[in-house]
Amino acid sequence: MTLIGSITIETSSVELDNGENLRDLAIGDSVELGPDTDHEGLWIAAAFYGPSRDWITLQYAEVVQDCGTDLELPCKFHGTRHAHPFDLDGNIRPRPTA
Repeated sequence: MTLIGSITIETSSVELDNGENLRDLAIGDSVELGPDTDHEGLWIAAAFYGPSRDWITLQYAEVVQDCGTDLELPCKFHGTRHAHPFDLDGNIRPRPTA
């Protein structure tokens, strides 16, 4: 599955602030990657691959608060600051779910 505005990387390639790696994320969780990862920015976990969640697809994201004005994007976080995936054309996308 290829998602617009996405990357697929090894889960062990990034260490999180808590000392764990991307394998510990849940689908829909957001993560801020630093410049040392070659994928700097805000991303949302979209899918895992491999028997031990060895690979992860992350979707490019931006912080939004007003997603509920778009009837195509039902979101339980509307009205609060949270991340949503955006495609390369700048269109907001629904948050991934498991």
